[in-house]
Amino acid sequence: MKIALLKENHHEYRVFLVPADVKTLVAHKHEVVVTKNAGKEAGFEDQEYLAAGAKLVDNNKICIGNSNIILKLSKPTASELKAISPNQLLISLFNLANNPKTLSRLLKMHQTALGLEAIQENGIFPLIIPNEQIKGRFGALLGAYNLSKLADFGMGKTFSTIEHNPNKAEFTIINASYAGLEAAKTILGLGANLTILENDDQLTHQIKNDHHLQTLARLNDAKFQVIKADYTDLSKIVPTTDVLINTNSVPGSLTAKRITQNMVVSMKQGSVIIDLAIDQGVAGDTEKKPTTFQRPHYIIEGVKHFMIENIPSLFPHSVSVAISDILTNKFLKQLKGENILSVIKDNPVLLDAIVTYQGYLTNKIVADALHLEYKDIANLIK
Repeated sequence: MKIALLKENHHEYRVFLVPADVKTLVAHKHEVVVTKNAGKEAGFEDQEYLAAGAKLVDNNKICIGNSNIILKLSKPTASELKAISPNQLLISLFNLANNPKTLSRLLKMHQTALGLEAIQENGIFPLIIPNEQIKGRFGALLGAYNLSKLADFGMGKTFSTIEHNPNKAEFTIINASYAGLEAAKTILGLGANLTILENDDQLTHQIKNDHHLQTLARLNDAKFQVIKADYTDLSKIVPTTDVLINTNSVPGSLTAKRITQNMVVSMKQGSVIIDLAIDQGVAGDTEKKPTTFQRPHYIIEGVKHFMIENIPSLFPHSVSVAISDILTNKFLKQLKGENILSVIKDNPVLLDAIVTYQGYLTNKIVADALHLEYKDIANLIK
């Protein structure tokens, strides 16, 4: 199998494969072609890829060449898509429900595309988890930092109790997702009070009885509650919330809009909203656009809004190692043959993660979100 590792777009610092895993793939008789400087932003130099057995080329178009599998985390450009044939497999982090333009191009060009966000085994999304863990932990720390006066517009409130002042910050998390649970661990570890809103009965029960979270709350004298709620109940909670964190519990789906203008108006001056699901669409009426690493927030109604796209890319070395290890050892190194269709047929997990095939949309989550026609990939390849 010939695998192409492309150089990423601007502001995507992660890389799909690290040199150690390239070495593994080469040892399993795969050929790996890498665009020069593909891993530089994540801390991996060209010489390391060469030493691992990869072949280096000057640009992405050459890298795509006659490869069977093409790896690129950031959305493929129009010129890259033109260079990819329907007989090649493009693997990326698409989030197509929030990127209809990319979806349209994939369908128009009859691309075979596999979404990183769609790979799941027994209900677990292995390649999404490292990214969501980073989002959750970073989001919690970002919220705590922005309550201080060191941050612009901070209210000057500590996240935990201090001597002679028992008051502490109040955090609220919407959705007990992968990112939400990681944020919860960090928040309770800091000693702040925490409320989680979740509308799934099973998840609500599970989190209420989570030994780790309960222990953190007890050790840090933090109030911790999980509310099984319709999100209309959010309006009752936000006036006392210092940091509101939104997450998305369904990878690949559109983010539900739950934060209204009236809710934001009711929040305290200097409070913070952090939307960790912005890559999958806006969650509130006051979220006008995503923010960037250079300008991470804006203030509306006296509330600081953080809508930073692609937070995991802020920690590219760590996340790249995790993604590369999972993708290589669970999937890529076992692949055999030259025909992508036969490879997909032999691996049900990868087959189910195909999002577009021969001009058809084959991911039901995306189809439902955008009200488009869905085709079952299993029927298409018979």
